Amino acid sequence: MLGVIHAGRAFALLQEQEARRVVRFGGSLALPPKGSDLDLVKDPLPKLFWGRLVWLALLTFFGVFTSTFVAGQEEILSSAIVLAAFIAPIIDMGGNTGSQTATLVIRSMALGQVRPRLGDFLLVLRRDIPVALALGVVIALLEALLAFFSKGVGTEILLVVGLSMLTTTALGSLVGILLPFLAKRLGADPATLSAPVITSVMDLLGVVVYFGYAYAFLGDLLR
Repeated sequence: MLGVIHAGRAFALLQEQEARRVVRFGGSLALPPKGSDLDLVKDPLPKLFWGRLVWLALLTFFGVFTSTFVAGQEEILSSAIVLAAFIAPIIDMGGNTGSQTATLVIRSMALGQVRPRLGDFLLVLRRDIPVALALGVVIALLEALLAFFSKGVGTEILLVVGLSMLTTTALGSLVGILLPFLAKRLGADPATLSAPVITSVMDLLGVVVYFGYAYAFLGDLLR
């Protein structure tokens, strides 16, 4: 026997580790040499500021690509200005779904239920994608109904909005599964991906999907 550790100390270490994972997944990362854990109650304000700024600054640059893409759709937006009203809820749904799924996947990995191998990835995929598609259908119908009664839009707009909501919900779930497995295969803690990263990825994918459907159903407005 090389030494002993009290149960209380072991429990405290476990709590510290889990707190660190939650902080990272939330998109906060303290700079060295203070470690990667942030404490809202005990840490000085500058440390909290810099720890949160790291991810937000990086993701701001990523957001530029998304905003640039949206700005490039001026022609179709000017032809159907109501499309602009649905951009936010559609991309939000993709990010929310992705974060939900990633949380479940990371939990399963932490409990040892799944490992970073193809068989487990396919297992998670088979279990989650049907749920994501069912959620997407329900949310798409709900969004279409709200759009119809609140804005009185036509059938083509409803199709664009509904199909976009369905697709981004499914894609969000797929990204939420894929990224934790990819991180684990690369030897990184899946929690370091952080929810803001998933949200930013889905923001870009969401607008691409949305305007793709818009051009497919409303392209005649540009002729």
